[in-house]
Amino acid sequence: MNRRQFLSISALSSSLSGCVEWNFDGTTENNSSAPKATETPNDTATETGTPPPDVSTPECWPSMCAGSKLVAVQVAGDFSGDVVLTATCQNKEFSVQPGESVRINREADAEVCGIRLYIDGKHAFSDRVSSHQSLNLTVDSSGEVTERWVVQ
Repeated sequence: MNRRQFLSISALSSSLSGCVEWNFDGTTENNSSAPKATETPNDTATETGTPPPDVSTPECWPSMCAGSKLVAVQVAGDFSGDVVLTATCQNKEFSVQPGESVRINREADAEVCGIRLYIDGKHAFSDRVSSHQSLNLTVDSSGEVTERWVVQ
């Protein structure tokens, strides 16, 4: 009977090697190399552990490097109205025509920026993009704004 218990315990412990490591003080430590997901405001997720393709140099990752996307706005081709994007950190303002998109890149590593979107002169969206985020905004044909956050 002892031999069967020993064999079943041996089989179990060998299948767990690499996942859990026993320390001398009796505690366990997770030794898995599986990437973790990061929650974002709209239930999108990105893996952590490797620099994302948007980041040009991994030295400033996980903060977004200069030149990486800060915000992008896309307007549906059949939308009939005026869309204006402002980035307060760079004192920039862009008019986005139907069927077009505009992208604002970071001017400095880990740049933080306030973003505002106006549709037909009315405030439609505003938020702050932090140093480890980028934002995609889409204006559909009815003028509704959809946001998608990417967290690095």
